[in-house]
Amino acid sequence: MKIKYKKIVSLVWHGGAWIFSAMLCSIVVFILGSYYYTGSPTGFLKLVRTFSIVESRYAGEIDKEKLLNGALEGIVAKLSDKHSIYLDGDNYASFANQTSASYAGVGLYLGKNDQGPFVVEVVDGSPAKEAGIQRGDIIVAINGKNANEMDIERVAQEVRGPVGSAVTLVLSHKGTEYTKELVRSQIQLKTVGGQLIPGTNIGYIRVAIFSEKTGKEFTDLYQSLRQQGMGKMILDLRNNPGGLVDQAVIVSSNFVPPHSTIVSYVDRSGKETDFTADGTTDGIPMVVLINENTASAAEITAGAVQDLKIGTIVGVKSYGKGTVQGVYPIDEGNAIKLTVAKYKTANGRFIDGVGIEPDVVVPLQADDTTDKQFEKAYEILNQ
Repeated sequence: MKIKYKKIVSLVWHGGAWIFSAMLCSIVVFILGSYYYTGSPTGFLKLVRTFSIVESRYAGEIDKEKLLNGALEGIVAKLSDKHSIYLDGDNYASFANQTSASYAGVGLYLGKNDQGPFVVEVVDGSPAKEAGIQRGDIIVAINGKNANEMDIERVAQEVRGPVGSAVTLVLSHKGTEYTKELVRSQIQLKTVGGQLIPGTNIGYIRVAIFSEKTGKEFTDLYQSLRQQGMGKMILDLRNNPGGLVDQAVIVSSNFVPPHSTIVSYVDRSGKETDFTADGTTDGIPMVVLINENTASAAEITAGAVQDLKIGTIVGVKSYGKGTVQGVYPIDEGNAIKLTVAKYKTANGRFIDGVGIEPDVVVPLQADDTTDKQFEKAYEILNQ
């Protein structure tokens, strides 16, 4: 009996020691993991404790999924980088649509001046066009929020939303305010369009966004216009928010010298990656139009033209988005869009927060009756 008792005690002792060791190791791993990911050994506990207090003490109804999304949004928001955001649900779908030149909204290109956000252009066939909204109209409020207190990115986010949802805009047309409630629809953008200006050898090509097929669409149109006699070109990148950098490289290959570096990425470790265009020896005189809404891949294209001295930049200073974002899915419906690198133009300029300064500055006011920027581009190519 004594022998069996001793064996039982030994087994209990060793089993308890093993369990204790396993628990101790788990606690150490938990603390180290918490410190690694949150910067605090009790960071995970704080998160769980916060959820617990809210769930047990809050007087109203609780949506646990919204609480979780709010916590995840907060993690990314605290980076204080407006281009790094947590994408959930409709926001993720909306972002994914951007690279396919389709989005849910009302069909407005927006700008901002001293008077506030204003309509730069209205997409044909869109809810905004059907409602009679006109170029130059000032946006006063969006769903009851003062639009003048928002930056242009926030204005765009507020105007966009799920297909079938409504947005109420208060606008001002030549000093007279009016209100429109618009139902958002799927807006399909034509990424590239243009033609020869009648009676001239000047071609006009506009690129609305750099999406998946923009490189091919541009190349097809560019070559077609060259065959029709285009000897000079106006490239319109106004209100182009950017998009896929590889498409900007393909577009640029039609007019930059052979093997030109279009853009360089510099990641957090300082590693630099160059993107080089095939280029051509058959370039033509060109003017590139930019404005305050020209951003990202569009700035890369304009910057390459300016740095390589193959054309003139006309308009006003561009947006100044010189960072690269990667999209990392969390699950099927959520992802993080995170800034992973900064880019430099062909001559090594960092433009984040700085933008591209035009060679010829031509402001465009909301009440202009003609497109003065286009007129200046035409004048330059005719000199």
